[in-house]
Amino acid sequence: MLGSLFRPFLPDDAIEYAGFVLAHCAAVADANREGKLICPFAVVTDTDGRKVVDFESETQEEAVAKGWASLPQAKTDKVWWAFGREGIYREPDGKGTDVLTVTVWIPGMKYHHSFSQRFGRGPDQSLYLIGSTEALKHEAEYAEPLTHWNEEALARGISSHPQGTHWSRWRTQ
Repeated sequence: MLGSLFRPFLPDDAIEYAGFVLAHCAAVADANREGKLICPFAVVTDTDGRKVVDFESETQEEAVAKGWASLPQAKTDKVWWAFGREGIYREPDGKGTDVLTVTVWIPGMKYHHSFSQRFGRGPDQSLYLIGSTEALKHEAEYAEPLTHWNEEALARGISSHPQGTHWSRWRTQ
C-alpha cells in the first residue's frame, strides 16, 4: 500500500521517451540549415511498434493545434505519445530564444509533462544548445516548472536515439 503512495508522478520511462524524441527534434533542426521550422510531429508507440506522425499544415500554429488534438486519442488508446515541436521561449525581458519542446504522456500518468531545450544557430546555421533542459508539469491551465526530476533518464533517452551521440557536440558549440 505505501508503495502506491510514493510512486513517481513522472515515470523514468516517460522521461526516457521524451529524451529520445528531444534528440530527434534536435537532429531534424540541425539538419535544417535553411532556417525553416521543424514540422511538429508525434512519436506514438503501441503494440505494433513506434511510428512518427507529422502534423503538416499551412501554418506552425495549425500544426501545433493538430498535435495537441492527438493527445486525447493517445490517452483513449493507451499508447505512448510524445509531441515534438519548435517554438519560442520568452525571457522575462520579452526577448525570444528558439526552443525545442517535447510533451510526453504514457499510460499510467495522470498529467502530461513537457521538456524544453533552448537552442541557437551558428554562422553556418548549425544547432547549438543553450542551458539545461527544463521540465514542466501540465496539471492545470498553466504548466508548472519541475525542480526535481530524473535528468539521467532524459540522458538515457537522448543517447538511445541514432543521433543522440551528437548531443554533447551540440552542447559544446
